[in-house]
Amino acid sequence: MRYGIRDGCLNEPWEKLFAVAHRLGFDGVELDIGGDFRQSMWWTADGMARLRSAIQQSGAELASVCLGAYWSISPASRDPQVRAAARELAIGSLRRCRDLGARWILAPITPAQDVPHEEARQRWIEEMRACAPVAEETEVYLALENVGAGSAQSASDLLAIVEGVGSPYVKAYYDPGNGLSLGNDPVAEILLLGAERIVEIHAKDPGGELLGEGKLDWDAVAAAIKQIGYSGYVVLETPRTSDPERAARHNLAFLRERLG
Repeated sequence: MRYGIRDGCLNEPWEKLFAVAHRLGFDGVELDIGGDFRQSMWWTADGMARLRSAIQQSGAELASVCLGAYWSISPASRDPQVRAAARELAIGSLRRCRDLGARWILAPITPAQDVPHEEARQRWIEEMRACAPVAEETEVYLALENVGAGSAQSASDLLAIVEGVGSPYVKAYYDPGNGLSLGNDPVAEILLLGAERIVEIHAKDPGGELLGEGKLDWDAVAAAIKQIGYSGYVVLETPRTSDPERAARHNLAFLRERLG
């Protein structure tokens, strides 16, 4: 098992983030690419060079990136210009991930205003199909996450989209905390998706700041993760709290105690 941490869990700029994560014991970092991505380090040659240097000097790797911009430019949109921007971000990020050694991109299955569930799901399938050849070329996975308000609020929804795309490089990013918050059984959903479809996992605990303080039955979730033979990244997506490093250490120890 490998352990990562989202950039939002630590109060550090990207150029310092990887070294801090390594010092705390994490294997990698997940970066969130926001709506201003064209002005970010992620999108400029100079920014990429500085990011590469920070990674190489840190001891931690770039585990994955999250296309957080999809909350404002969803592939489910009826606007072709919005969909084109979403596709540009995905394809550009696939190539940047390849160059920086990351193998996974988190794509939250976001909604679009006034677009019904079935229409949104079909548009997601079409847009991910359009990106899949670049994912296959770069050997970087597009990992689709179950999130609220979108058209993948359950494992069966995720499965329908992944199978609808039909690419070996379009898989699932499963979040058991989101599953619980959406009224589903995270254990059953992990077993349904299996290790052949889940390529990354988020760790949070709804109702609590630290893992173990909320409503998620982490012992049962850990048992399910072991049962399917999953051994990839588990990435913290927990509140920063007033003491980010202390929270990160606690949560990492919590996961290692249960998952090894």
